[in-house]
Amino acid sequence: MTLAQQYWDYVFLLNLGSYSGEPLDNLKIQKLTFISEDTARQREKLKAANFSFFRYNQGPYSKELADAVRELESLGFVDPETRKPTERGRYILDYVREFVKESQPAQHALRILGETCKKYKRVKSSKLVNIVYGMKVPVAQFNGKIMRVRDIPKHVDIICPGSENLFDFSVFPQEIVEDLQTEFSLTPEDISPDNPHNISAAQAALDAAIAR
Repeated sequence: MTLAQQYWDYVFLLNLGSYSGEPLDNLKIQKLTFISEDTARQREKLKAANFSFFRYNQGPYSKELADAVRELESLGFVDPETRKPTERGRYILDYVREFVKESQPAQHALRILGETCKKYKRVKSSKLVNIVYGMKVPVAQFNGKIMRVRDIPKHVDIICPGSENLFDFSVFPQEIVEDLQTEFSLTPEDISPDNPHNISAAQAALDAAIAR
């Protein structure tokens, strides 16, 4: 996975928290992301995000997704209780807004995400698990064979964005990737109120990039 794809996934998750309108637990994050990715690949042959999913105990599961959520929490981009973007997360969304507007695939991906969040708003995670169990999806490990999720054997790969014939896009040009790398590389100590200089420096770099 390229840095541009990784940072797109972070932006995708920041938008997920923003669109949801409710606190999100780990289970609901997994299911909403899976539904969004599957909708994008079936409806538009598009990678909405780059998270791989395999069949696990409660349906599709992505370790990469779980790791990305933890990373955004540890760096202070999402609230660990609600999973909504923090001030730093909202700053990133504001920064990339113009670049997203210039990419139709990015707009399509976020529209699908928004539709999914709206459709399943206030649906309990346990009920959403049952809804996903009933979905008919192409199974990557079985060459795209359509199966109900409940019938897919455990540990079988369902979504493999890197190996499926899906339209790939990279929203961010190299100079923006470098600016985002600066922001996403700040440690918890760097984002502490006791160390404001590093945050100010990183945000100044992003502001300078906007002016380019």
